[in-house]
Amino acid sequence: MKGSTAAAFVALCTILQLGSAFVHSKPPLCARGTSPSETQLFGTIRFVGDASARLETPSTTVGDQDEDNSLSAFLTSSASDAVLLGAKKGAGAISECTKMDADGGSGELWECRQASIDWFGMTLTPVFTNRIEKNESSQNVVISIIDAQTEVQQGGRLGNTLASAMKRSEFEGRNAVSWTENRSSESYTLDGNLKLTLAINLPPFLPLPPGFNTIGGKIISRTCKSRLRQNLSDISEAYLAWAKASEKIEG
Repeated sequence: MKGSTAAAFVALCTILQLGSAFVHSKPPLCARGTSPSETQLFGTIRFVGDASARLETPSTTVGDQDEDNSLSAFLTSSASDAVLLGAKKGAGAISECTKMDADGGSGELWECRQASIDWFGMTLTPVFTNRIEKNESSQNVVISIIDAQTEVQQGGRLGNTLASAMKRSEFEGRNAVSWTENRSSESYTLDGNLKLTLAINLPPFLPLPPGFNTIGGKIISRTCKSRLRQNLSDISEAYLAWAKASEKIEG
């Protein structure tokens, strides 16, 4: 699942706020006339973020016969769509999302405008097309990036050439959330895994600041970690609020 013209989830996955990251190149990166102040590279640079997190959330239903207010019921219903995409209500939302028409594939499609990121003096705003796939039997939800574009506000010292490269960059990524029931502690365990790859096609002889690869990788990695932790926390809060509201309606 690739997105053309994206930039740094760098945004979901911000996918940035950047720790470990892996940087690969294809073809191999080439340095030309490097100096202490700048590096010249060309080819495709890939910044990869891979984060995992776990959170225990209280339950109002573990051990009860009525499962209508269970975490499974919440996460497999449309009530959880917004928070799974990072578009929770109120302050702290990671994205703003609009539901799209189905494309014939499985799951639902959403267009999600991510929070802006500072990227080497530029401001990037990634816009993802996300697919949500929910599986109640295996207790997991997968949110995938199937397309992307990036809005770039220029600034800093890298100029129009890098800004154009960022607009043509590609994203791949997905966020997988699963849950298990802990009857002994009357709680649920939420597990998340967020993977995000940003591929930038650099033109020849583009001068870049020293440490471009390392710094960019850290931005992606840090963003993935912080976004995933926030997402699991938001899911827990949204579930508890939903369960309490459902109990009032039933009462």
